[in-house]
Formats: sequence, structure tokens, C-alpha cells
Amino acid sequence: MNLWTLKFSGTETLPLLQRGSESLDVGGNLADLNTIGVYGDAGAKGVKDPIDVVNDFAWTVSPASSRQDIPHIQLIEQRVVLNSVVSNMVYSALASVDTVKSAGITIADTVSDLGSLFTRFTAPVKTEGTDTGSSESVTTTTNKTETSKFKQKVVEQYEKALNTGYFRTFANPVLKPYEGLYATELTGFNYYFPFLDDNSNTVSNSFGEGESNMIGPIQDFVQGVSEGLAGIANILRPGTYIEKSKQFGMQDMGRSINFKIPLLNTQKPEDVSKNWQLIFGLIYQNRPGRVSKSIIDQPVIYEVNIPGIAYMPYAYISNLSVKFLGNRRKMKFAVPVRDPNNTAVGTIETIVPDAYELDITVQGLNDETRNFLYASVSNAKLQVNGAV
Repeated sequence: MNLWTLKFSGTETLPLLQRGSESLDVGGNLADLNTIGVYGDAGAKGVKDPIDVVNDFAWTVSPASSRQDIPHIQLIEQRVVLNSVVSNMVYSALASVDTVKSAGITIADTVSDLGSLFTRFTAPVKTEGTDTGSSESVTTTTNKTETSKFKQKVVEQYEKALNTGYFRTFANPVLKPYEGLYATELTGFNYYFPFLDDNSNTVSNSFGEGESNMIGPIQDFVQGVSEGLAGIANILRPGTYIEKSKQFGMQDMGRSINFKIPLLNTQKPEDVSKNWQLIFGLIYQNRPGRVSKSIIDQPVIYEVNIPGIAYMPYAYISNLSVKFLGNRRKMKFAVPVRDPNNTAVGTIETIVPDAYELDITVQGLNDETRNFLYASVSNAKLQVNGAV
């Protein structure tokens, strides 16, 4: 049974990694700039079929029946479908009116008024000059066409992502503030890895002079005025200094989680192909793919869950390394890869060691908050060998 199939989907420049059998169909086309999602129903259905490394892969010499109590870390793979510029503009607009509590405005409510976000944009200016010798006549015309096109395209892409469900909603109310931050689609890859790391949790806080993300400019202005007035009032004093209360500073990134496992190639012949597919699939999805001279398909991101320990709605693999352990030799085996004509590539000859050492570091994209800790204990999504 193949873990995935690597086949082309409407473009000859970049094949798509699909969970499951060769007959699996996808709904989009990477080459079509008007297409947001490319996995369609295949991703939503495939995510219910996990790649269970804990129970189905050879990473210990003991039988699978002895691994029932092994802690798991779950990684649900997602493909980013919308440029961060578009997502950030809308998310910032939602944040500015405090949609979660005070205003009661939803993401859908903002779409109709999205054009107001562009009032701050200055349209391209076309300048035509004529030098008459004695005087200079300059005619300036404002060309709003390009700005209008840009505005329309952003609105169209955002509406498309919203109406087709790519902006995720969370059933857990504590995660509602994070809705609308990323527009993603499920790829169908859902991993269960053994989690045997020694680190459980750490807290590292920082208080500083102010929160630069939103109120920094206001703070600088107020501070300048207050210090200026104090300096005038105490100009004859030896020195002046005003104490200031410190503001908590949110971190730009979340926590980092590392796990490391061996993958043995010496127990069953089928382990060689299965281990290679696992490693190749992870590396393939976590590298950018060039669709055209100017467009790339980004590396995937993940939803991460270790019940009672950690939960991250959005994270990425910041480091993935694979080492060869023991003896190594050249081996041939079949790979589920197809060429642009949808013809099977067949077998490859590559280096196979006695074992691989897979080392993965997952980095959260949001500072770890109480919301995430609550989610890790209130809704344990980890269901091995079952639907998510």
C-alpha cells in the first residue's frame, strides 16, 4: 500500500503529492492563477486516513502490540491558499473593530466593506512635463485603473477563500480569536509520530516599554510630550527621569517542539519502500515548489496536538534532518511516481541504510497563549486509527 502518489495535476511544471492511491482525483490546478485550492474533496476525505508511524512503522524491534501506551504527537497538514498580504489586511481590519466581543462583526460581515480598506492606497501617478523655456507646464493625472484592479482582485480572492471554507472556523470558543488568520486547505496528510522528548513546557515572558505592534507610535508621542513638559518644569534641577509602567510583549513566534525517531530497514522488505516514502513525502511537502517564473507554491503548515501538553492551530516544520545509520547499500524498489503523461516511473535505485534517523522540529506560528493550553486539555483531537 502506497502512502501517496506523486502525479501532475493540470501543469507540467510541478507534480502534486496526493495521499492515497493512484486513482485519487484532485479538484484544482496549480497552473491556474484563478484557482485557490487544488486538493478539493481529496484532502478533506484523506485526512481521516492517518499515517500512523507509531503503530505501522518499524521504529522499534519490539512488536507493534507493545506500543499502545506510547505518547503521540499529531500533525495535520494544511496548504496555504491565500497570500499573507490579503489575509493580514482583512484580519487587521477585523482586529481594529474587536470583532470577537464588542462589535460582534464576523469575517463574512467584513467582505462587503472590504473596499474601505483601500482608501489609504495612493493610486499610481502619471506625470507629463513640457519645458517651454521661460516656464514649465506640468500636467499631473491620476490613474486609478491599477489600484482598482488590485482592489478588485484582493476582494475576489478573499471572497473565494471565505465562501469555499478555506478560512477555518474552530468549534472550541477559546480559539475564535485566531479565525481568519490563515486561509488553508487540508492536503489529506495526517501524521501520528511517537513523542518521547524530555521537554514538557517552559515559560519565558518579557515586559518592556511598550507594544510596538499597535500602540508604539502613540506611546512615542505621549512619552515625548511628557518628558518635554517635565524637562521644562525641572530645567534647573540636576536631573529628571519619569518612571514608566512596563507593557507585556507578545512574541512573534510560538513554542518549538522537537521529536526524533529511528526508522528501521532491516525487519521486513516492505519497510524499505514505506520508510523512504514517509521521508520523501515530508521533505517534498516542506519545500517550496516553483509553478512559474514568478509564482511559488509555499511549504505546508500544520495543526499540532499533544493532548495535555501542547496545541498549535498553525505551525510549520522549521527543521527536518535525516541521517543514515549503520551499513548502507544500493537498492531498487518501486515508487508511486508518475510522469507528465501519467505513466508510472517504475523503480528507482537509491541508497538505503540499515536505519534512518528522522529529526523534526515544529515551530508554532503564534505565541503560546492560555487559549492553546486550554484547547490541549478540553478537546483532545488525537484519535489514532480513527477519524479526526
